Amino acid sequence: MTEAIYDLSREETKHGIVYFFKSKGKADFIKAIQYDYVLDYNYKKVYNFGFGDYDSINHAIDDSVGTENGDVYKVFNTVLSTIPMFFESFPDAVISVRGSDSSSSFIESCKLNCKRNCDDDVCKKSNRRINIYTGYVNKRFEELIKDFTFYGGIELDDTGPLVEDYIPGKKYNSVMVVKNNM
Repeated sequence: MTEAIYDLSREETKHGIVYFFKSKGKADFIKAIQYDYVLDYNYKKVYNFGFGDYDSINHAIDDSVGTENGDVYKVFNTVLSTIPMFFESFPDAVISVRGSDSSSSFIESCKLNCKRNCDDDVCKKSNRRINIYTGYVNKRFEELIKDFTFYGGIELDDTGPLVEDYIPGKKYNSVMVVKNNM
């Protein structure tokens, strides 16, 4: 990756890996990218991808805030740079990406303080995060599929997601990424 990225530190956890970096702009913020094991699926370990501001007091990641630090591209490139590093450690894993603003609890919470005049059926703030990631995949799909296979997840009520081969341009609630065997 030739884009500018922040220096990373890495911590192995009981359930995966966490990468840390300092976002520098209007203020300094510690950011964390977490790959956390969630389940086995088709003989592969699935790791949830999480990203946000790191709360060092509670040792937790807050993925609900946007710090607006003026370094969005450098932050995004830093986050993306961890994917190949993750697969170096877990080459047969699956990464599952879902935006924290895609859940029904986010939408219900948002409705309580809605300032965007959303109607009952559509929350204008939901799915922004997954749309950023799918937008990136869509724009670079032909390049990315040389190294990775993508699957799209569509939420079906309470029965779980329908998972299919990723179709660029289609709306998904989640994306799964697998490293191609070379």
